[in-house]
Amino acid sequence: MLETGPRGSFDEQGAADPYVIRAGGRFYLFYLGMDRARRQRLGVARSTGGVRWEKLRSNPVLELGAPGAFDEIGLGEPAVWSSGGSYWMLYTGRDRAERRRIGLAKSPDGVRWERDGSFSAIAGGEPWNNQVLCDPAVEVTPDGVRVWFGGGDVPHPAENIHGQIGVGFLRGSP
Repeated sequence: MLETGPRGSFDEQGAADPYVIRAGGRFYLFYLGMDRARRQRLGVARSTGGVRWEKLRSNPVLELGAPGAFDEIGLGEPAVWSSGGSYWMLYTGRDRAERRRIGLAKSPDGVRWERDGSFSAIAGGEPWNNQVLCDPAVEVTPDGVRVWFGGGDVPHPAENIHGQIGVGFLRGSP
């Protein structure tokens, strides 16, 4: 179990959207943390057995985007994999209008993360996903990374977004 953090922490009000990988004999749990101002950022915890988790002092590992960015008011739903000697993370970002897009971050060690500045956030191009693209799940293949994602046509924080599920493919560096 991963509990919420102490008063004043980035995850004092909530911990959600778990994504677990195994690396170097340990489990790493990437998750959304919410503070009392309802800001959502990404954190990581580690475990030897996958049951008792230790949050890393480096949390949050990915902060909100700059004003006007696609991820300026929230980050969540991380999907992490390793490729080419680096760790990669797709994540959902929310802007002030509640539109959601998928961004990419890179890490040399799975703990210190930076947004990939050469990667434009993925936005939906179909009527069913033109306002919301979220919840990535990944499969690394010899040809690249297959990505399943949720989408919707209503930018709203609730679930009434007329959601559907799509699939795409990342090719190149990640």
